[in-house]
Amino acid sequence: MRKVEVKEFSKKWATDFQQESKSLNDIFKEEIVEIHHIGSTSIEGLSAKPIIDIMPVVRDIKRVDAYDEQMIQLGYTPKGENGLPGRRYFQKGGDNRTHHVHIYEQGNPEIERHLIFRDYLRKHSVEAKKYGELKRALSQQFPYDVESYVNGKDKFVQSLEEKAMRWNNRIKLNFHRAFGVYGICIHENKLLVIQKNGGPYINRYDLPGGNLETGESLQEAIEREFYEETGLLIDVRKQIGAADFIIHTDWREGTAVHHVAVFYEVEHVGGSISEPLQFEGQDSLGAVWISEQETSMENSSPLVLKAFEWLRTKKISVEATYYEQWKVKEN
Repeated sequence: MRKVEVKEFSKKWATDFQQESKSLNDIFKEEIVEIHHIGSTSIEGLSAKPIIDIMPVVRDIKRVDAYDEQMIQLGYTPKGENGLPGRRYFQKGGDNRTHHVHIYEQGNPEIERHLIFRDYLRKHSVEAKKYGELKRALSQQFPYDVESYVNGKDKFVQSLEEKAMRWNNRIKLNFHRAFGVYGICIHENKLLVIQKNGGPYINRYDLPGGNLETGESLQEAIEREFYEETGLLIDVRKQIGAADFIIHTDWREGTAVHHVAVFYEVEHVGGSISEPLQFEGQDSLGAVWISEQETSMENSSPLVLKAFEWLRTKKISVEATYYEQWKVKEN
């Protein structure tokens, strides 16, 4: 019976990979394009089952079957596709498993998926630490139940894979970073918004607010921006949190916008809604009151959607919100 055993990271795993890679190259020779160390043993500092996962990339996957006998002589058990079309899978060590070999033909998207997941965890030590702790806990809970061990980490792994793909997409982008302060003002269950006349949220509803001028505090900036964009005087009640938005769209010589927003709960104490004075940098066409039922991703900025989320839950997520298909609604 196989025991699920998770061990502290060992530098020996990299050496084991190099040694086994040489043996595989001796078998497949010119069939191999490259060989990658993947899986948990390939990630510095990550606790793992001490099984070396190896991913050779070959020119023609159909030719791999001809080498089964040589792989058997090396101690491997050929498993064919083993449930994944386009793969050839080999195990070594029986119940005391030591190596897994996953062979793919060059161009197979599974190659990129494995490498992105590996590289993401190599760059994100906190996520790797959480993953290692989860595996250690599951191995203690299910020491002789491999299926329950795998199922227990499935949801977390899926979340990591989604984060890894987003990370991989982001590192190819050229970001414009924006920072601003914004007010959430409510009257009779409606939110005060401006009609945006500039920026990536043009022709949508947006929250009153914006960036800081030189020497301004956060409170001074929100009071000024609110008055300039709406005509209203406000009392800043409290800061309720910050959120960041990753928006994939061409803007200011970039290919994406990273918008960091600090939110305040504010109260109307004077003035009246009026048409904003137009000057360079003014991107408000005026303010209106709207209900949540009147909003959508098509007509509202991420800030407006986040404001209504906060009104419902009284919480602002610590994780970034991603808009990977954002369209700027030009005139």
